[in-house]
Amino acid sequence: MSRSEKHIMSRILKQVRRVLLGAVVAYVLAVLLVMTPFIQTRVLYAHHIDFLWYNKFDHPENYGLAPGKTVNLQMQSSDNLTLGAWFLFSDPFYRSLPYPPPSNTDFSFPQRQHIPTALQTHPTILFLHGNTGTRAHHLRTALYTAFTSRLAANVLAIDYRGFGDSEGHPTVQGVGKDAKAGWDYLISQGAKPEDVLIVGHSLGTAIAGLLAAELGREGIHPRGTVLMSPFSSVRKLIDEYYLFGFLPLLRPLSVIPLAPRLVTWSLVHRFDTLTLVPDIKSSVLIAHADDDKDIPVTHASLLFDAFLSPYLPTSPTLPTNPLSPTEWDNYTSRDALRASKRHEVVSTVEIDGYGVHEEMQAAVVKKEGGRKVALLRTRRGGHDIGRVEGVQDAIGRMFGFY
Repeated sequence: MSRSEKHIMSRILKQVRRVLLGAVVAYVLAVLLVMTPFIQTRVLYAHHIDFLWYNKFDHPENYGLAPGKTVNLQMQSSDNLTLGAWFLFSDPFYRSLPYPPPSNTDFSFPQRQHIPTALQTHPTILFLHGNTGTRAHHLRTALYTAFTSRLAANVLAIDYRGFGDSEGHPTVQGVGKDAKAGWDYLISQGAKPEDVLIVGHSLGTAIAGLLAAELGREGIHPRGTVLMSPFSSVRKLIDEYYLFGFLPLLRPLSVIPLAPRLVTWSLVHRFDTLTLVPDIKSSVLIAHADDDKDIPVTHASLLFDAFLSPYLPTSPTLPTNPLSPTEWDNYTSRDALRASKRHEVVSTVEIDGYGVHEEMQAAVVKKEGGRKVALLRTRRGGHDIGRVEGVQDAIGRMFGFY
């Protein structure tokens, strides 16, 4: 090799080393950022990101909602924070009101007086939205329209602390109190627990789990709980997170002893719906799309299996000695037993071109005192699966809106 060729090769190697060093430094910085409480809060809740850049909550009509159909509300949390919310009348009830609606020039929302009657005559959905934006986000108003028309339900949509015009800063305990504030408001206005369906989307599923579990411990039975595009726990979500959609964030840390535990220790917002499953006593529908790019559908399956666990053998663990035929035979037999038992517990319906619906068998539902648990996996729908009409229909059928 000539001297010039050696020089060129040396330059290439130096450049490669710089690139690799830069990649390592960038990776370390990304992990450190994930371990920073400030960054965790901003990424998990993303409550300072608002695509609309303005929020005139006193003008629901600006967001495509019918005049007089939506009441802008303020309610108090148990720790005395003021929260913003919208109450939307179901379409049948709204059509029964005089039109045009009374003047709202002073933003007193005169239609507010009809809320107790609406709650007594139609079921209500307590909607807990995901991160980013507010209750006025266009994807959420599309859901309100679907719920009030297709399901003929009222909707109460709240903004958690730190979101929209709500006071405070989000924490796990805090947003749990905010969900309870929404529930308490409905009950104070005359709603019966069995007429209120808790619906959470994305981050809102973790908050819905907190509320459903709290009500379960208190012996209060809502109409049910719907988890749309849920994650099982923040820790598992971070474990499976990919930077830019293809670079695993924490998987390389698994080769370093105790490194994953260090990341777990650093988490300040420890949402973990899996641990709440035993306390959730209401019927539950889990809905997730296979093409969800934000949260893998495996989280939904994991949650569904957690609800089934009292009726299934314990999941076998992989052999400690991968070369042992005896351990592998034991693993295979236990896995087959669990799969066989699962077929006895779960009924499965495949809908061509749409997805798969799994539900507890009638005998199991009877043992549960009529409580149902179902998993709907659609082929398409992305992260905003609530927009899928079939999902809305599944909610309507399972929880008696039809």
